[in-house]
Order: sequence, then structure tokens, then C-alpha cells
Amino acid sequence: MSALTQRRRSLTRPKWFSVKREILLIWLGFIGVHILYGWVSAWHGSRPMNDVTQVYRGWLDSAAFTGSIPGIHEPFIYPVTALVPMWLADVFGGHDRYGTAWVIIVLALNLVALWWLTVRNRTAVGSGMRRWAAWFWLAFMLAVGPIGIGRIDAITVPIVIIGLLAMREYTLGAGFAFTLGAWIKVWPAAPFAAAFIVLRKRWRLVLGAVIACALVLLPIILFIPGWSLENLASFVSGQTGRGLQVESLGASILLMLQALGAEGYHVAFDTEILTTQITGPGAQLIAEILTPLMFIVMAGLLIYAAMVKWAGTRLARLFPSLTLALVATFIVVNKVGSPQFFTWLAPVIIIGLLWDGRWFRWIALVGIVVAGLTQIIYPWYYGWVTTAVPWAAFTLLVRNLLVLGLLIASIWRMWPPGIAAPRKTPKPSSAS
Repeated sequence: MSALTQRRRSLTRPKWFSVKREILLIWLGFIGVHILYGWVSAWHGSRPMNDVTQVYRGWLDSAAFTGSIPGIHEPFIYPVTALVPMWLADVFGGHDRYGTAWVIIVLALNLVALWWLTVRNRTAVGSGMRRWAAWFWLAFMLAVGPIGIGRIDAITVPIVIIGLLAMREYTLGAGFAFTLGAWIKVWPAAPFAAAFIVLRKRWRLVLGAVIACALVLLPIILFIPGWSLENLASFVSGQTGRGLQVESLGASILLMLQALGAEGYHVAFDTEILTTQITGPGAQLIAEILTPLMFIVMAGLLIYAAMVKWAGTRLARLFPSLTLALVATFIVVNKVGSPQFFTWLAPVIIIGLLWDGRWFRWIALVGIVVAGLTQIIYPWYYGWVTTAVPWAAFTLLVRNLLVLGLLIASIWRMWPPGIAAPRKTPKPSSAS
């Protein structure tokens, strides 16, 4: 280490605040956030852990009683591997401490990802930026609230973080992580698609995906009688029957109209799909348009990314922005808008801070604002949102528009900088 580097570090970091102490603070903060929101979930009236302790637990009880496993013998709203963490929580916690076991599993996975982010290669170049990214993740977890640990999405977030951190060094492992995550909740397909577009050694990514699919499907095919391909794919086909969920971008526009006095809108809980949906003028049309539009937008983003890559956009700029664009599309061009969807932003912003930190620091600030608004919406004032109280409906709309803004900004960021700035024509020299 040069004398100049040592002097800079001495000016920016107090002597008592060593790297080890900083990492320890981050780890203690993570543990504290999980304990805090585990406690809040135990008493809050909106029951933030209800999906875990009632719905997930209920699926396991029903499967044990009937012998019919969701996703294998009957349709299921999630990919079949989502049952694995649900089952593990049952193994470790049983009925009495199922929620506690779930929080511990989420914490354990998050600490593995945090180890990869802060401890592994902690003396290498860029380790300081990794710790900044860890501080962002901690702030995001604190801002987003109980929903950050109380849904199946909490299992996929650390898996995707590990995949993103490993992508350059272990491309096969990244492909495995993204695909395994997608077999729990579909959204990790976004970073996989982005990596497939930008990486040269994409065959390693595909090989990792094949291994993950084999790990998931072969035990089912070989050892579980009565399985069907239709049930394994039901998490895709089952989305077509959904209405417009009240927290989605499309619904938030209609909810704002209701808050301003428009008539004909009605918000109700669908007991079959277990979501709160809005009906009224335009709701059905928006619900029918959004799913095909989502795939159109994603296909357009991938084609656009391939074009700007060919035009010269560097990898460190293209990949995190493309991943952010795809994830934001999953969120805003969607008839479902559950609050846990917004936890997907954390892994994308983390890799953006590491690869394109100067630009993504502003994205990180917006991400924390989005997370904080999400916690206000759910669980604290969810009843006010669903009854279209004006300020609550406006908060929902602003949160969704901010994510739409992230989508637009990420598309702009992918554009090759050389093309964005037209060349100046030199002035002809005058004759002497």
C-alpha cells in the first residue's frame, strides 16, 4: 500500500473504526433488523407474516393430509421448489414456532450472501465499495419493513445476490443460482436473461441452468408418482385468471381516480387467489393487456441491449442497467403488485453499486425511498390504501411511478455514451 493511499484512509476513516469493526456493525445490524421485524410481525394488526404462518403452513398441512403435493399433483401459484423452504421451516419449527423458524432460515441465507459481500475478499480491490453496498442493503431492509422477511421472495433475494456476485468468477454457479431462484419465484429469470445477453461465455450460464433444472425435476420424475407437466408449469398458467391487484401500477391509477371521487370502483379480497383486487371501469382491460405487454417490453429490452452492446456500451454499464430494467418491468408492467416484489430491487442495486457505482448511488437513494414507501403502504396503512384514502392512494401511486422512473432511467443508461453525444464539426480555419 502506497503512502498516499494510507494517508487518504487515515483522513476518511477514524483509527478506532477498523474494517473488521465496520463489518461487525453491518452483521449486527442485519441480525437486529430480522429480530425487529420478526417481533413486529408477531403483533401487528395487518399480520405481515400471515402468508408464512397461515398460507404456507396450510399448504403443507393439506399435502400431509391428502397426499396431494402442490405443483406436482395439483396446480400451484409458485414454482414447486418454493415448497422446500416452507418444509424446512416446518422441520425446524413445527406448528408452534413455524414463523420463528422461517425468520431464522431467511436470516441464515442473508448472512451467507452478506459474507460473500463483506468478508470474502475483504482485502481485495473494491472491498470498500462492497461494504458500502452492504450498508445500502441494510438500509433497504430497514426501510422495506416486515415484508422483507415475511414472504417466499425473501428466500430468493440472497440467492440472486450470490449469483450476481459470482457471475464473473463462477459463471456456471451464477447460472445455477439464478435458475434455482427462478424455481422458487420467477423473477430471478431477469438477471439470468441479462447475463445471457451480455456475457461471452453464456454456455456456462446455460450449463448451470441445466444442472439446476435437473436437480429440481429429476427427483420428482424418478421418485414421485402421479406428477404431471401441467402441474409443474401451473405457476405460469395460473396467473392468467388473476384480476388487477390493488397495489399494481395500473390499479394505483384507478385507485387514485376513486380517491378523487370517480365512481364505479370496488376493492375486495379474492379468497381463491389470496389477493386484494380492484374492479371497475377499465380494470379488466388493463388486467388483460398487462401480461402480454410485460413479455413484449422484456423482449424489446433484450433486443435493445443486444444492439447497444454491439454499439459499444461497456459491460459494467450495460449489465446492471439491463437487469434493473428487466426487474422493474416485472414490477410495473404487471397486474400483480404485491409489496414483496419491491424487495427484488435490492440485489440489482447492489450489483449496480459494485459495477457502476457513480450512477447507481442515485438509484440506491431512490431504491431506499421506494422501500420506505412500501413499508408505509404495507403493513402500516394498508387499510387506508385499500379504502382509497387520498393521501394513501397518492403514496401508492408515487411509489409505483418511482419504479417506472427507474425503468426509464435504466433504459437511458444503457445507451452508448459515444452515440448520445454528437460530435462537433470543427470550424474551418480562416486564411491568413
